[in-house]
Parts: sequence; structure tokens; C-alpha cells
Amino acid sequence: MDALIYMVAKDNLPLSITEKQGFQFFMQKAAPMYKVPCRKTLTKMVKSKYEVLSTLIKSKLGLVDYLTLTSDIWTDTLNTTSFLGMTAHFLSLNKVTLDSVTIGVLELSASHTAENISIWFEHLLVQWGIKKSQIFTIVTDNGANILSAVNKTFTPDKHLPCFAHTLNLVSKRALANLTDVHHVINKIKCIVTFFKQSVAASDELRKLCDFKLKQFLCSNHIASVLINIRRGPEMLTADEIDIAKEMLLVLKPMEVATRELCGQKYVTSSTVIPLINCLIKKTEGIDLTHLTALTLRRAILDNLNKRFSRMEERSLLSISTILDPRFKTIHLNNALARSRAIKCIKNQINETKIKKRKLEDGVPLNSSIEKEDDPVASTSVVSKVMQENKQPSSILVQKLSNESMVPSKLKRHLSSKHSHLLGKDKNYFSRLSSSEEKQAKTMVRRATISEKALLASYKVSEIVAKRM
Repeated sequence: MDALIYMVAKDNLPLSITEKQGFQFFMQKAAPMYKVPCRKTLTKMVKSKYEVLSTLIKSKLGLVDYLTLTSDIWTDTLNTTSFLGMTAHFLSLNKVTLDSVTIGVLELSASHTAENISIWFEHLLVQWGIKKSQIFTIVTDNGANILSAVNKTFTPDKHLPCFAHTLNLVSKRALANLTDVHHVINKIKCIVTFFKQSVAASDELRKLCDFKLKQFLCSNHIASVLINIRRGPEMLTADEIDIAKEMLLVLKPMEVATRELCGQKYVTSSTVIPLINCLIKKTEGIDLTHLTALTLRRAILDNLNKRFSRMEERSLLSISTILDPRFKTIHLNNALARSRAIKCIKNQINETKIKKRKLEDGVPLNSSIEKEDDPVASTSVVSKVMQENKQPSSILVQKLSNESMVPSKLKRHLSSKHSHLLGKDKNYFSRLSSSEEKQAKTMVRRATISEKALLASYKVSEIVAKRM
């Protein structure tokens, strides 16, 4: 039964498949003793299986520290019904692979306002026991209603626009106001529609080639078929065929970048900035001759710069790009955004080190420890010997919390961090401190140059330079 339910769910088969004569005949031959369940029984079993699996998924999501949500609204044009889908993406519990699970597909009966979408978001989060603190970011399209719903349900800094959708908008906007491009595209659409609707034309084309229509749209095979058909559409001229080919060259990098950004089993946030930079450079380097193709390229580049010129200012993208060993800072051109991202990474590392040190020293994580430039390397046997007030510092200078000043913990700290000082008496540390102070004074005295001597050396150098 479990295998049958898995087959129906995995292959998206109808629940009535168990009542089909072909399936029943197959089961009689494959497993004669097995009683095939009816449609109602299979429906009950699928619902029961869903309850069990959803409980397992809820417990699994509860163990995840951070997850990313992707959401979209689409409409079934056949039934004019809208749906809201949401998928959760997270790192597996063994920290090796990326997992994703669809947590909801809701049929939307009310208006798609920001308030209603926010209510649907809240419903899905409660249904699956997901806390808002677990959500690292949420990816949606650029619609004003869903963007407002995300800001209302979560916070604006957690929203990340879908870059594949943004690339699609770039191509649409670039093609919107180009009359010559639309003229060529419309003629191509008419030819394709004609061959799909005309059996005689399709048969003639199939005799000449075995390839798909779109692969030979600009070939001589289509022209040889259309020339013998009186009521056929107008064939592209030689100049229009060249324009169509150059248009394909301009749009091809957009397709490659979109496919790369649609990955589900690998991280794509670190590839956004490098892909956009490479896309711009690739588009600029295409060799074109026709004015229409050149105009299309300029429109695409203008839209790319308009929509992606400030993407480096998104800290999430900059940080992920720097942490990706394939890219690091190669594609980061904004110096200010790059420095901010590096600073943010350093702060995160320092916070992690502080938490780790607290755990090792048995200090509660909510206690405060003074932050330093390098919290881990704050221990040294001898600190800076002379400060501006010329006061010697202590021999052991690791800054400890008040709780760590308990004698037992101090003894453990001495034995673990400074084992070479075990057994030393008080006189030893007094001599060591006095010796360090004398060395510092000697160093300052020997390193200090008399201002008169320095001025005299400058004047001598000036006289020598004038006589040369």
C-alpha cells in the first residue's frame, strides 16, 4: 500500500488509477494475490499518510536553526483560480545537503491585497509550527502587494527579490518599446502558428527535415515550403533573418543566467553578483552589425544597470559572494559595500568566538564580555610595556568576567593558559615586572632621537643636496 501511495504522489497520478482496467490487469499479472484498493480507500490512505508525514516534517523544521522561504502567487488560466505556494529551504540536520519542502499551496478566494496575503502567510507559519525567528530571508517576486505583505508579516530586511523574475522583467522592458524588434517577432509568431495549424505544411516540412520547427525557423526549409503555399504567411527577408539571429545572440546570455539562478540543490545567492557582472560583460562583447540588434542590446544593458546597479549594497548578497571561494571579492566593484560586508563578516566571527570562549569557560551566554579587536588572542604573557602615562601593565592581561575571578576558576585558568608559570612565587612576578619596566625605559631612551640632532641632520642634508 505504501508503494502504491508513493507512486500516485510522486508521479502525480489520479486517485482513480486503481479503477483503470489496464492497471488492474497489470496488478493481476504482477501480484495476483494482492487486492487493489478502490478509489475511496486510496483517498483515505493518502490523507492518513499525509498526516503522518506532515507531523514528521513539523518536528524536522522545529530542529532547524534557520530556513529560507520562497513564495509566489499564480493563476490557473483554465479555471481562473489563484493559488499561493510556499516552500521552505534549509540545511539538512547533518549539515551536508540542502533540503526543501513545500509547506502549502492555498487556493485564494479573496482579493490579493497585502493584508490578505499577510494573513495567509501567518496561517502557514502557525500550521507548520515555524517561528519567525527561524526565518533568515523570504524570496518573492517584485509585486507591490506581496512585497507589502512580507514587510508586514516579517521585516523589510528579510525580503530578497527573485532575481530570475527580475531578469525576466529586464527582457520584457527591453522588448516593450522596440517597434522593429516586435515586427520581426510577430512575423516569426505568424509562421510558427501557421505550421502548427496546417497539417499539409507540417507534412511538407517534415519531409525536408526531422528537426523541430523552432530549430529551423531561419532556415531555407521553411522558405521552400511557404513559397509553394498561396495563403501562407509572409516569409522573413534575408535582412530580417540576420536580425533574428543577432537577437538570439543578445538574449542567449539572459537565458543562461536565468537557468543558473533557478537551482534548488545548490546555493544561488553567492552567484547573483558574479552572474550579473558576467552577463553585462558578455552582452557588451557580442559582435553585432544591425541597428535593431544594437538597439536591443542597449535597451537590455540600460535595464540591467537600472535594476541591478545597487545589488552590491544588499549585505546578504555581498557577504555570500565573499564567502564563496570561487568569487571572494573579484566581482565586488563597490568599495564601500565591500568594506561593509567584510566588517560584518569579521563581527560575526568575533561574536562566534566570544560565544565559544564563554562555553569553554563556563560563562553564561547572556553575560557581557568586553569586545576586543581579537577576542581570542587577548591573552599574552607580557602586554604593552609603556602606555602614554608610562604605567606598566600587568603580567597576565586576559580580560575575564567577574564570575571567572572565582579562585577555583583562576587556578584553572592559570594551569590551562599559563602552565609554564605554575610553581612561581610572588617574588618571581615582581622581578619579572621590574625587569620589563627597565627594558621598556631603556628601549624608549635608546630609540628617542634628540630634536637638535635631527634638525642638524636635515640642514646638513640640505647643504649636500645644494652642492651636488
